[in-house]
Amino acid sequence: MLKKEIKMSFLEDVFQTADEIKQNEEKFKSAVGASFHQLDVLVRPYLGEAQNAILSEILEGLVAPIAESSFEIGYSSAMQTFAEAAVALEAGSHGQQ
Repeated sequence: MLKKEIKMSFLEDVFQTADEIKQNEEKFKSAVGASFHQLDVLVRPYLGEAQNAILSEILEGLVAPIAESSFEIGYSSAMQTFAEAAVALEAGSHGQQ
């Protein structure tokens, strides 16, 4: 019975971590959206068409790697947590045999 409880706890942790990653991704998207809105209101009206195009390229070049890096860090951390939990679960199942 204890083994089943440990597995259920592990699965709950997996789903909770996945939810946290998704929530953080949504927060990041929201913050980026708010920043772009401020940029659109405060800066872009004073730039020419070519300057706006260049600014868009620069921002895309900055935001994409940051978003990817943030996701990779969260994903890597989650996978490490899952691996540690799996090792503990495996050790617990061998200890019960």
